[in-house]
Order: sequence, then C-alpha cells, then structure tokens
Amino acid sequence: MKRVGIAAGILAVLVAVSLAALPWFFNTPAFQTWVSQNAARALGRPVTFVSLSISIFPLPTVKLRGFQVAEDPAFGPGPFLRVGEGTMKIRLRPLLSGRVELADLTLHEPLIDLVEDGRGHFNWASLGARAPNAGSVPRGGGRGGTGGASAVLLSRVSIVNGTLRYRKAGLQSSDIRLAKVNVTVSQTAPGGALRLSGDAVAQPGNVEIKISDAVLTPAAGAPRSFGEMALKATVDVEVRDVAPLASAAVASPALAGAMTGRLLITGSPARVVATGAMRLDRLTLSEDRPSCAPRKRQLLLGDLRIPVAYTGTELDSVPFEAKVASGSISLRVSVALGSAPTAALTEIKVNRVELGSILVDFFCQPYAVSGPMDLTGEASLRVADPWRTASGSGRLRIGPGKVLGREVVTLVNDVLALAGVASSVLDLGRRLKPGSPLDFHAITATYTITNGVLKTEDLLYEAADMSIAASGTIALSDGRVRMDLTLSQGRNQVKGVVSGTTGALKVIPTAIRIEDTRGIKKFLDRLFR
Repeated sequence: MKRVGIAAGILAVLVAVSLAALPWFFNTPAFQTWVSQNAARALGRPVTFVSLSISIFPLPTVKLRGFQVAEDPAFGPGPFLRVGEGTMKIRLRPLLSGRVELADLTLHEPLIDLVEDGRGHFNWASLGARAPNAGSVPRGGGRGGTGGASAVLLSRVSIVNGTLRYRKAGLQSSDIRLAKVNVTVSQTAPGGALRLSGDAVAQPGNVEIKISDAVLTPAAGAPRSFGEMALKATVDVEVRDVAPLASAAVASPALAGAMTGRLLITGSPARVVATGAMRLDRLTLSEDRPSCAPRKRQLLLGDLRIPVAYTGTELDSVPFEAKVASGSISLRVSVALGSAPTAALTEIKVNRVELGSILVDFFCQPYAVSGPMDLTGEASLRVADPWRTASGSGRLRIGPGKVLGREVVTLVNDVLALAGVASSVLDLGRRLKPGSPLDFHAITATYTITNGVLKTEDLLYEAADMSIAASGTIALSDGRVRMDLTLSQGRNQVKGVVSGTTGALKVIPTAIRIEDTRGIKKFLDRLFR
C-alpha cells in the first residue's frame, strides 16, 4: 500500500508539473503554426489569430484572440468569419501519453458573412474541402513538435450568440440577418457525419428558428466540402407576429398574426430542398382609408394552412386553404426565384365568399357588390409588378346579392337621364338616392387577363326586373373601364358605353328602344321603394 501511495504521489506530481508547463509549451511559434495548419485542414480555409494563450483550470483550454477564417478567393479578399475570442479544450488522456489533441472549439459572438454570387454559388459551399499544404505537423521547434500526434481537431464546434449576414454580391447591405445564433456542430470521428443543433432569430421579421436532428453526411469517395454533403434536418419556425416580416414584402395592407411551422430540410447545403407547412390560426389585414368612415378597415382570415416546397430555384405550395368572409379560398402558388421572380397561381377556388365583407367593409369601394361569390381560375404575374403583368383566365358567379355604393347610384341615374326616361316617368326631383340597393339574382362571367387587362365577353347581370349584358375590358392597375352594355327590361332596351376610371365613370348611350313605359315605371318604383 505504501508503494501504491508513493506511485500515486509521483503521478500527481508529474501531472501537476505537466499542467504547470503547458503555458510554456504552447507559447511557441511552432505550436501556433501547428494549430493554424490543423484548423485550416479541417475547414479547408486559411486560419489566423492574433494571439494564443492557455488557461489550466478548470480544464486546460487554449484561447485564440482575433480569430479569423479566410474567405473563398472567388468571393474576394475579406474574411469569411471574424471572432474576438475562440476557445479550444485540450484532451487530458492523450496529454498524459505525450500527445496533444484539441477539441471543442467555441466561437464567442462571431460575425459570419454569407455571400451569393450572380450564378447562385455560395461562399460557404467550399468549407471542408482540403486546403493545399494544410495540416502538416511542424518538424522543427523542439518543444512544439508533435510529430507522432494525430490531432483530433474540431470534433465539436459551438457558436455562442453569433451573427450571420447574408447578401448578394454587388449589393451594399445585407438582405437577411440571423442574430442570437447558438449552434453546436459535432463529429464523432474524422470523416464521419456532422450533427448539428441550435437556434437563431432571423431578421427582418423576428423569425425564431430551431434546428434539430440535423445530419451532414459526406459521400463516400466524393470531395468533402461542406456544401456537397448530404443534408437532413428538421427546422421549427415560429413568428409571434408576421407584421414586420410582411411589411418588408408588402406595403399595404398591413398583416398581423402569429405563425408556426415545421420544415424538413434535405439535399445539400449548396442545394437545399425544404418541404413542410406553415400555419396561421388568425391573420388580420388592416388598411387605413381616409375617405371611409371609419378610416381603419380590417379583414380577418382564419385557419390558414400553407404547405410549402422549396427547391432553391422555385418555391411551391400544395393548394393552401383559408377561411374568409363566411367562405373559403384555396389556391396553389409557385414562385420561380431569380432576378425577376414570377408567380403562378393555379387551382384557384373561391367558395361562397361574402363580397360585402370584402368590398364594402374592408375596401370601402365606390362600386360595391354584396353576396356570395364562387370563382375558379388561374393566373401568372411578375412579383415586382403584379397588376400590370398578370395574365390568366377564370369563371365567376356572384349572388344572390345587391349592388351598393355611391358611384353605382350615380351611374344608374345617369343611364336613366341619358335615356330620356327619368323626366317622362318620374316626378320632378325624384331620383335614386345614395344607399339604395339594386337587388340581383346572379352576376356571371368568364374572363381572360392579358398583361394586367381583364377582358370579358359574357358578363351578365340578372335581376327580377331587368338584365344587363356587358363586354369589354378593365385595367387592373388603375381601374380604367371600357364596357359595351345592353340593358334589357321587357321589350325596352338601352345600349351604351361605360368608360373612365373608378369614381369617374361616364355613360354614353348608343341606342334606345322604349316600347313599354309602364314596365319602366314599375322597375323604377321598385328601385325607389
């Protein structure tokens, strides 16, 4: 027992002496070169630092200050990663055998710049590719030589409170920023799979992201760059309020509501594929309209489900659904990404959506129609200028319902006066008053849209006392109208042209046939009752 105690004491002294000598051992140019070369070999990029020091307790740890990882030369001279301080732990068991093995690199508050060039290539895709002349262990330097050591470097890399900026080459500012990045990447054996977990907050929009079950697997015999590894991960997304995110893409109306979702990420870091679904239980659209009372208008969408699929060049959605204005809408959206994104809206289905809640209560339109609407169709457009670039086709049916709005009343009165009917049938001063509704059984039409101009040949308005057939065009961007109308009431008929813009329409009669003034009076009396 005495011998065992003596041996243990000697061992303790040796360990203490070894630990005490570590600062002297590591503070050599040879060892610093060895650390830089091994880090470069692991990352495939030159690695530099301003200074290196070691702390003994609680565990031997190497501290690197002014730590930088170089940029891919194809993207310029600037650093890819900058960090004020990085720490690496020293493994104790190999150290007692005379070998130095470093692991568990922690980067505190790093700044990482991700850049995409005009061809869709990323500056981080080459990470992990073997750098020329990297990783050779220095032979000179005596104390720093570790020629027999097989260093396991970066078996785990942790980012603590980091910031990641994404931009496209040639632009001055970052488009997307990840803040509060806390991520851990681990590798159990050299050449093995990388496992990743962590969380971050994306800006703009305060989008909370949590990554779990992420695995990056190098392909056998293939180059081991980070961008080419097989990727599989689960990403949970939570947005407490979509208002900041929506305002970056759409100026009006304002959107508000909480959103959650889960995405399955596959492919590779250089060619990400994502599938999953986003969910909003309640989405509120708000808009301020000074000419309306009240000025602030809101429209509620409920139970919004958005299945999504992203391939890198296209963002696609399986038909998503939402409840709105006592009805429902569903459509499929495909967005071709690039310098001028285009969107295709297909499988559009609107079922029993109450237009009064949208056109009157929300948009406060001077020409308003109430009643349930059914619509089917498709369209395509450029995202940057949707109203002038939209093209497509469809069919709609509205009714039963009412035509409302101050401009509709003015238009009807103008038609009656121009037809010479009002003065002969009505008492002097008796005119259709604002707020008077025009009841109808149905409004039906098929339409086409070409470069933002809607065209119909068969618009039909059917009411108990009359019908109106119309054909013509409406410009979606400014509401400019050019329509040929035929108003029929029994044997009476008035033809005319309606033109102008919303709020400034004018009617020019082209043909009038009046055979039954009693029928006209009956119709007008019904309007005024």
